[in-house]
Amino acid sequence: MSFDLFKYLTTLGLIYIYGRLILHYGEMLWAYMMNERILWNIKIERPRILFMGLGLGVMHLAVYSRYSIESDEFLVLGISFLVFLAGFFLSILPWTDKFKNSMQSQKPAGSLKKDKNFNLNISEDQAQKLYHNLMRYDLLNSEKTSLQDFRNVLIKDWDAHNSKIHFNMDGPSSREFYEYLSKAFPRNTMTIKNLFITSELVLRADGKKYKYNTLKNAPIRTPVSKNNQALNSIFKGHG
Repeated sequence: MSFDLFKYLTTLGLIYIYGRLILHYGEMLWAYMMNERILWNIKIERPRILFMGLGLGVMHLAVYSRYSIESDEFLVLGISFLVFLAGFFLSILPWTDKFKNSMQSQKPAGSLKKDKNFNLNISEDQAQKLYHNLMRYDLLNSEKTSLQDFRNVLIKDWDAHNSKIHFNMDGPSSREFYEYLSKAFPRNTMTIKNLFITSELVLRADGKKYKYNTLKNAPIRTPVSKNNQALNSIFKGHG
């Protein structure tokens, strides 16, 4: 049985490209399966998907053509391999620093700002009502979180103030707060990760950050938090 160098090299090429795709988008797929909020328009990266789709299409076409054309001539083999290399080049191009820098520079200013703001569409009065209701149920640390702190964190850019929110809530309760807040004010770019982890503005009562894995897996370990009824009452009049 003769060794098929073409098949060996093209298989390695396809495994490499599909491996890059799985590594890059696997985390987003997992977040979707865990029912987390995903900013599809930001995460999908359409130019990258376009190049990857074209490249993989050309690669598969080259492999299909090689084994559809019953010829062992070196010219046919060479053309098929060159076409495959062209597709491989298109597929790896989106992962280069030059491509990523170009894609970043073409993002509109508004989309870049989203990384530094929750873009939460909540009015001053709604924020004040939410603050006082959280205080009424002792879910906020009153000594460390003023009304102005609460407003600043939810409404302003992250780097435009020095305010913090300190919750008197454990991981499951904080996870439910995020879910209620997202449903009550759906026009936002807020994910559970940038609310509690990336922004570094929402902390536990002791001033420490929440653990992302605890928040992410809260629905599995604790389907209903100990503050569920209080949170349900707080958000009943919002939205």
